[in-house]
Amino acid sequence: MSLTADTTLALPAEPPFAFARSASVLDRSAPLASGRCTPRGGVVTGGFAPEPFVAHLAPDGPDVVRVHVDWLDGRGDGSAVAAHLDSFLSLSENTMPLYEAAADDEAFAPVAADLRGYHHVRFPTPFEAACWAALSRRATTPVAAARRDSLVRELGRVAVVDGEPVSLFPTARTVRANPDAARAAVDGSTGDRKRERLSGDGTRDDAGAILAAAELFAESESDLRELGTDDLRERLASLRGFGPRAAAFVAFRGFGRTSVLPTTAARLGSLVGDAYGVEDPTEETVRRLAEPYGEYRGYWAHYLHVRSLIDGG
Repeated sequence: MSLTADTTLALPAEPPFAFARSASVLDRSAPLASGRCTPRGGVVTGGFAPEPFVAHLAPDGPDVVRVHVDWLDGRGDGSAVAAHLDSFLSLSENTMPLYEAAADDEAFAPVAADLRGYHHVRFPTPFEAACWAALSRRATTPVAAARRDSLVRELGRVAVVDGEPVSLFPTARTVRANPDAARAAVDGSTGDRKRERLSGDGTRDDAGAILAAAELFAESESDLRELGTDDLRERLASLRGFGPRAAAFVAFRGFGRTSVLPTTAARLGSLVGDAYGVEDPTEETVRRLAEPYGEYRGYWAHYLHVRSLIDGG
């Protein structure tokens, strides 16, 4: 598929699909700064396919997303744009098993009903999810976002659409090819330009973690996609500076593995406790409540998070 600057695509979404819900999550989520909402209810995002592009998204009927693509330099791969956006908004994901399981869950049924049609908004690429996991592991969201934005300015691209910036996060190959620039962007973006290290082996070296991820994704992203979920998590957890929690995050938020339940995330316990009326639920309790959702237990946890996000929690 070849695209020109005035090409419009129609991307089908697995019903039920509520584009407005995706836009609402993008508008409230600092990690997902690669996309932003427009005053008319659309979404503008960008990426590399492999050439840099900006995509303007809007609903076209209940289960179709209309896309207008602008190439910033030369023409890129149109089919790659379609795949990029399908993954970003999880357009092909069937959410009906989640709703069917929720029908027997008195506590969760109202959450599922309220968010019906919302498909998981992922990071635009698994590599970007991995970088966010590295940058946010011991930093506040504003600090992690500042480092992420520095990486975009240094090695990615910032387009301006209607006077507003749209971030194009760099590819793994670009980061791998420019290790000094990547390290300078991450280490020099926190204001004091000091490198924090917690131990002699440099486990607090966030730039080192990002470079390790860049090496893996530049060489093996297609192979990672083919791995089973357990093997994928094990491979991600072995990366320098990662571990089980970061691996679970990337598997779900980057690769869309819906069975991944982030029980080590402190926030999930609080959300589960609020929804189910359980005081200080243990990881075992969270797993038990998620069990009816089977391969969609990650979606169950994500819906609880999104409900809180939309409510302003």
